[in-house]
Amino acid sequence: MQPLTKNEILRGFNRGEERARSAVYDRYHDVLLIMTRKMTGDSSSAEDLVNDTFEVLYEGNRRFDELSELRDFLFRTGSNICINHLKKQELTQKKYAEFGERRPYTEEDFYADISYSETRALIFKCIQALPAKLRLVFEMRYFDQLSNDDVAEELNIAVKTAYNRYSDARRQLKWDLEQIKRFTLYLLNLFI
Repeated sequence: MQPLTKNEILRGFNRGEERARSAVYDRYHDVLLIMTRKMTGDSSSAEDLVNDTFEVLYEGNRRFDELSELRDFLFRTGSNICINHLKKQELTQKKYAEFGERRPYTEEDFYADISYSETRALIFKCIQALPAKLRLVFEMRYFDQLSNDDVAEELNIAVKTAYNRYSDARRQLKWDLEQIKRFTLYLLNLFI
């Protein structure tokens, strides 16, 4: 089945079609998850907070003129849900109060968080697109912070193989992200 275009997603969502709702969920779930983790510092409840965000979106039978309005609604709702979550947490109350005292959360902060979250989601998608052997070594080195020796021992491969796979993964990620950057700059030049 062919993926829906932005216009099809928007029209279908406004009509309450399940396929369009699923497309909205797929499109924004990972980005919202990253934003939620960043705002709350709480990975364990981030998934629940994102699901709460989508529940608010779905329960109101809202209509949007643009997909960007829907996205902004999701991020504002998600942001408010995160703030409410932080308020309820005694241990993080002090962190929230200090954040509020430093300076208010502005619209610029809001869009910077969206940009940050979308960029992180894009990087994670590039990591997931790596060949399985490269991805596994990269994740062990980068996320688990294991050494080449530890990776080699865990996977029962030579240390040089672990090193080469990590280097190949980094090279592939760098190339993929460079292509995305070039394409983005090309698109910006078309519209500016």
